[in-house]
Amino acid sequence: ANGVAFVSRAESFDTASAFGKAMVGILAVFAELERSRIKERMMDGQEGRAKEGKYRGGGFIPTGYDYDANLGILIPNEYEAMQVREVFDLFINRMPIFTIMVHMNNKGYRTKYGEWKEQTIRGMLSRRIYIGEIVHKGNVYEGQHEPIISLEVFNKAQKILAEREISNANRKI
Repeated sequence: ANGVAFVSRAESFDTASAFGKAMVGILAVFAELERSRIKERMMDGQEGRAKEGKYRGGGFIPTGYDYDANLGILIPNEYEAMQVREVFDLFINRMPIFTIMVHMNNKGYRTKYGEWKEQTIRGMLSRRIYIGEIVHKGNVYEGQHEPIISLEVFNKAQKILAEREISNANRKI
């Protein structure tokens, strides 16, 4: 539209000609195909890792664990794991999440991500990773990593979370 053309000296493309335009279009199609194939392979790899019980990776390592890249599994970080156990213990003893956050920060506890936050605690309480399981696309697999909390404690926390969700929904009515 603006009378501009692309000319490549290395590949002899010239978008001023019909053949050059066609070649760029064909290369674009192949580039898109390769991008899709890479995405599929990554997704297959993540699912395969989950089925093997390995952490699927990504930028976020759950509080309470460190990631061993050689083994591909999560390893308990004892300082953080102790904090995770305390959070669950306080919660199943009916302490509110905000109060847990204040308590943990007042004790000077920190995670690899810094101070404790409400959303960190809320998310932690429902993550099956802490009972030694890997969740991927709604499927649950037995993890190769060591659980930090027991299934009994986790189930108690889920019950309390469900009760509080119902209670909060009733307040909004």
